[in-house]
Amino acid sequence: MTDTTSVQTLKKNAAGFPSLLGQSVAMIAPLGAVAATLTGAAEFAVGSLPLAYIISIFGVLVWINTPYQFSKKINGTGGFYTFNAVGVSPTYGLIIGYMMWFSYFNVITNAILFTSGVFIPGTVSYFLHVNIGTYTWIPIMTVFIALITYIAYIGIRPSLAYSFTASVIEILLLIISSIIIIIKAGPANSALPFTPIPAHGWSPIFVGMVLAIFSMSGSSAVVTLGEEAQQPRKNIKRALLISFLITGVVFVLTSYALTIGWGISNMSTFFQSSVPGLIVSDKYIGLPFTIVLFAFIINSLFAGSLAPLNTSSRMIFSMSRDGLGPRFLSKVHPKYKTPYTSILFVAGLSYAISLLAGIFLTPAIGFLYLISASSAALFIGHILSNVGVGVAYKKMKEFNALLHGFAPAVATVILAIAIYYSFVPPAYPVDYSIITAAIFVIATTIGVFIYRRNHPERVNNAGKTDIEVQSTIK
Repeated sequence: MTDTTSVQTLKKNAAGFPSLLGQSVAMIAPLGAVAATLTGAAEFAVGSLPLAYIISIFGVLVWINTPYQFSKKINGTGGFYTFNAVGVSPTYGLIIGYMMWFSYFNVITNAILFTSGVFIPGTVSYFLHVNIGTYTWIPIMTVFIALITYIAYIGIRPSLAYSFTASVIEILLLIISSIIIIIKAGPANSALPFTPIPAHGWSPIFVGMVLAIFSMSGSSAVVTLGEEAQQPRKNIKRALLISFLITGVVFVLTSYALTIGWGISNMSTFFQSSVPGLIVSDKYIGLPFTIVLFAFIINSLFAGSLAPLNTSSRMIFSMSRDGLGPRFLSKVHPKYKTPYTSILFVAGLSYAISLLAGIFLTPAIGFLYLISASSAALFIGHILSNVGVGVAYKKMKEFNALLHGFAPAVATVILAIAIYYSFVPPAYPVDYSIITAAIFVIATTIGVFIYRRNHPERVNNAGKTDIEVQSTIK
């Protein structure tokens, strides 16, 4: 048993329910997702985009069932690592832990590269007809990563307070702008986007659904705040569910407004436009509001980079605290009670990876490469966790066929479809993304088994510190 008096712990009871909700919504980054992922979904679902989002709500519901069920029983700063290490086996948990860390880490890399190298230059080019320069994205990205690192470094409360405020504003802006567009569209409103007719069948809708699911999948990142949350077993699962419900409804509303605003029959050109959401806003609401919307999309992408920095730094901190990662990453700041060394490490590494991807692949291709690598690891990690939740509840003799068997199985089928449509046939740069993710997963798995053979007592300690610390939290 770990002596919790000698273990470095994060700030307890620092995050109430609103803060946890803010972290969940910030990881989804609603405005940022509309600018990026929703636009990608429209490439396939075209005029049936709202239907794709309605179907995706059911997909995400079974997706988040797994972390929801785990968080009823197990909480900690390791998130999926702790869930599976304690619920299934230490080795299983460690492999999934590094897999999910890789995914969350690359949410940071693709977000900061997209913001600085794709979205900002694209907006300036469209509205001002100005090319801001080939490498101007580098100083923009430098400032961007420095700011999110500072906020994460000085404490979880400032991070989550910012995330909550930003999330509320984002949701309100999406609702207000969508309602205005729908009202001004007048006779253009139709029930047609809720049918497969504009997409000419169901296949394009299901492909669009894959990206729609991905745009709402970030809510599970809140599970890494178990050590800092107030009443974690109650509040984390509430934040998971409520963030999903809020953003799901808002995404359906927004997708309908943008489809009607752009024109149902014209949606085949939606994806080709650099910033379609801002174009629709400018057309129906005006330039002043569009400028405000642009600023808050940047803010959304900022919060959407801060959230995975908090998540991934806590995951690597948790594994390192258990002796299953570099020891220097297990340090806690004496004043701020944050995992400051892991925050600096993750931020610095993500900046370096984004810089290299942007320089050698261009920011646009680099973004696609990094987000695809993140997606591959995320999907596989969730599939393994779907298996894990059933095993864990069988071990606890509380297995429920619907919640721990059927729902995870449905989620696994959806994820398998997502993997197929996302990566088959592989095209540049997705093919290299798959290779990168596969190399990381295989190397990590081999490394874990070798380490377990040489240090079985250390691997068997996986997740135990989180549980010991959790036992001291009311």
